[in-house]
Formats: sequence, C-alpha cells, structure tokens
Amino acid sequence: MRVLFACLSLLPTAAMADVFTLRSEPQAVTVYPYLATVHRQATVTLPQGAHQIVLPDLPHTMDREYLRVSVMGATLGTTQFRKEAVLPQSKADSADITAAKDGIDAAKTALRELDDQIAAAGLAASAALAQIAFLSDLGKNQGLPADASSLQALAQMIGTQSLIAQQDALAAHQAVRDLELGRADLETALREAKAALAALTPPPEKHAQLTLDVMAPAAAEVTVALEYLVDAVWAPTYDIHLDGKDAPQLSIKRGAVVSQRSGENWQGVALTLSTLVPSGQTQPSQVYPRRLTLADKEPPRAKLSRQMADSAESYADPVIEAPVIVEEAMGRTDFDGPGVRYDFAAPANIASGVDDTRVALDTLTFPARRFARAVPRSDQTAFLMAEFTNTTQEPLLPADEVALFLDNALIGQMNLGLIPAGDEAELPFGPIEDLRLTYTVLDQSEGDRGIISRSNAKTDRTRMDIQNIGSEDWQVEVRAAVPYTAQEDLQIDWSANPAPDEANLDDRRGILQWDLNVAAGATTSITVEENLRWPEDKILR
Repeated sequence: MRVLFACLSLLPTAAMADVFTLRSEPQAVTVYPYLATVHRQATVTLPQGAHQIVLPDLPHTMDREYLRVSVMGATLGTTQFRKEAVLPQSKADSADITAAKDGIDAAKTALRELDDQIAAAGLAASAALAQIAFLSDLGKNQGLPADASSLQALAQMIGTQSLIAQQDALAAHQAVRDLELGRADLETALREAKAALAALTPPPEKHAQLTLDVMAPAAAEVTVALEYLVDAVWAPTYDIHLDGKDAPQLSIKRGAVVSQRSGENWQGVALTLSTLVPSGQTQPSQVYPRRLTLADKEPPRAKLSRQMADSAESYADPVIEAPVIVEEAMGRTDFDGPGVRYDFAAPANIASGVDDTRVALDTLTFPARRFARAVPRSDQTAFLMAEFTNTTQEPLLPADEVALFLDNALIGQMNLGLIPAGDEAELPFGPIEDLRLTYTVLDQSEGDRGIISRSNAKTDRTRMDIQNIGSEDWQVEVRAAVPYTAQEDLQIDWSANPAPDEANLDDRRGILQWDLNVAAGATTSITVEENLRWPEDKILR
C-alpha cells in the first residue's frame, strides 16, 4: 500500500476546485412594448477541473423562469438561483460617481472655509467691542489724574482708541455680511453635487445571485453569457414638419421614449427597440361550431300618452315585429403589429426607475400635397392638410406623442395611427384664418319658413360659403353629409349645386366632397337640398 500511495503521488492531479466571483454589467438590451431582454456576459480564466462561478449582482426583479445561461470554454453543470442570502455587493465607483463625490467634498470644504472666515470676522468684531467697553470703563475709573492736562490727554486717547475700535467692529460686521452673501451659492453647489450623485446612484436595490457549476477540461478563458427578462416599455414619438408652398416637403423626425424598472442602470448598452410582443398571442385561435336559433322578440309596451299619464295606465296595441336571429358564437379580434426592429449605433444610457428617456431614431422626408379642407357645418375656418405616401419599406407606427410644426413653428399635438408601407395618409396643420366658412339654412325663420315640414315629409335647403379673404389661391376640399337609410319605406332625395366631385366618400354612405379652387378675394357657394318622405304611420328619427 505504501508503494502504491507513493506511485500515485507522482501522478499529475487536476487543480483543486475554486469559487470565482464575477461582476457583470448589461451589455445589450432589446426593449419590447411591455418588457425587455437583457444580455450580459463575464469572462474569467479557469484552471483545469471543476469550479463554481458566482454572479452576485443580478437584478432582484428578474424571473428565474426566463433566465437563459450559456458557458463557452467549459461544460455547464448545475445552476443555482437565489434572491435571498446573496453575497454582499462591493462595487467600485465609476468615473462619474467618483467625480460627483469629489464635487460634494469640494462643496463641503468651501462651506467649512467660509464658516471659518465668518468666525474669524466675528472674533474681530467681538475684540473691537471688548476694547470699546474697556475704554468706556476707563473713563469711570476713580484713579484718574487730577491735573487738567493729564485728563485732557487721557480723554483724547480714549476718544481716538474708541473710534478706531468702533471702525474695526463696523468693518468686521461688514465682512461677516459680505461672507454670508456667498453662502447661498455654496449651498446651491452642494445640493447640485448631491443631486448629481443621487442620479448616478439609485437607492440600493436587492440583488439576485446565480451560481454555476462548471468543468474546465483544460486551463482556458471561460465566458458566461446571460439573457433574462425585466420590466421596461417603449413607445414611438414623432416631430412632423411641413415646409414650403411650391414644393411642400413633409419631414418626420422619429424618436422613442424608453423607461425601465429593472433595478439596475443600463450604462453604454447596445439598444434595440422591437415592436414584437413576446408575451402576446403565439398560436392561432380555436374555431368553434356556430349554432343559430330563432326566437320571437317580446312585443314592447307602448309608452303612456302624456295626456293620460297622470290619470290612468293604458297600452297601445302591440307592434308585431319580425323574429330576431340570435347567433351563438365565440371569437376575438386581435391586431398583431408588424415586427420592426430599430438598432441604435451609439451606446445608450437608461437609468432604472426614473423619468422616461427619449432617444432619437432618424428623419424621413416625403413630398407632400398641400391643400385646405373645409367642413362648413361644423367649423368657421378651413384647415391646412398635407397628404403624403409612405414610400419607405416599413410602417410608421402608432404614436400618442406627435408634435406638428408648420415652417418650424409648433402649431399643435395629435395622436397618429398606423401608416403601413405604401399607404397614403393625411395630416392636419392647423386653421387657415384666410378661409372663412359659413353654413346657412336658407329662408329660416319662426314658423319653419323655408323648411317645409309635414307629418310624413321634410325638405331642407342649405348653403355653404367658402370665402377667401387672403392673397393666396387655395385648393379646397369641402365635405358635407346628406342623410341615408337602409329602410325602403324612407325615401331620401337630394341635390347639390354644384354637384359634388365624390359621393359616398371612402365608402362612407352620405359623405360628399367638392374639390374647389378658391381664388384670393373670391367666395364660392354650394347649395344642398334634401327631400324626405315616409309612411304616415311612422315617425322620423
């Protein structure tokens, strides 16, 4: 046995297993509409053998279920994830944090030096006041000289020295006041330095810890890569500019607002924004059988007539209506937005738990058609519009924060819906005060003069005026609505002078549009007449 042990002791042995603690930072982040995927990695040189790698600085908010770990250069064994009883954090300060702390120290030092100067000036004032008191008491001393010349000399000395002491006290008080004036600036500098440090160092957060058991076949550099989900959101923003009259151009400055509450700051990360929703629907909906049934609708009770409501209850004859078809079905309407990714070339810094961070994307430019749109029945002026085609290969995403600029002047804000690639869209750019609108019901007066109304007939005649009081000719799209019905018993006839260029605009029944050229100083009028007829036993609603 001794010989065997001696022989075994001569054989090469693997290195003893060690524990390696690695610090890591987020390096790449992909933010989705309601969460984010964080990528981080750390590298360590391991000797041959079995070892443990501990990563103690993971965010406490991360979920173990969505944690993905990969090891390059070694074989990964078991993993242990914990959120309690983790190793203490001892993280070196960054250059920015060190500079912020130095700023606080400098501000405190300046305040202490100011206090010392104020104290020194106060001592000088106290000394001067003490000298004045001494000189005042000296004149009351019973051992004063008896001859007049000595008394005169003593009085002159007391007066001279008292004046000097009073001047010294006054100068000391003035020095204290002057020094106090500088305190406000120094205190402001201290507050700003503390605020700068607070912005760089959020309140301490709990951390999660990951322990990996790995086997290194040989001494080598080992890289540990992590991927996990955290809470984050992003939304697009746009600044839309309309410039020029002869050749209008529409410029869309795209940006994004990003916020995250992961518990750790993202410093210098490679940022990607995606419109995909990993937590959304991943499979098609189920199709269920559709069963139809017929049911007789319960006859409604007629309303009490106003004349009999206070004296008795009476019911009109029941109105027999057609059976109602009831469909039993199950379904849901979903809109899956296009999967678009935005990769940022420059590193991004996004702090945890603070206000939204705005990042710039790019600027898109489109030729635009500039025109006016008028709705005389509702508005008193026409509005400037711009029509363009999304000629890019990607959609313009919906946004709640859209600022509108006309010739670099902010004119308002709006929400923007989805504009797919290749689609046309229209954007508003505020009222045109030179285009005045008037809507008139012709010959209207008391007694319905000009509006012929019978129990089963009604005729309306209106006029819309577009007045151009400016010096610029305008292409104006005038829109109005005439009534429509799906009931054969209700007859609707209408006429317009001039006739509209489009009826049932965009497949919307009853919507009319006139394409007019209104010259400077001119007024254009449109007259519309509506005639309605229905059975006498019916009422119009």
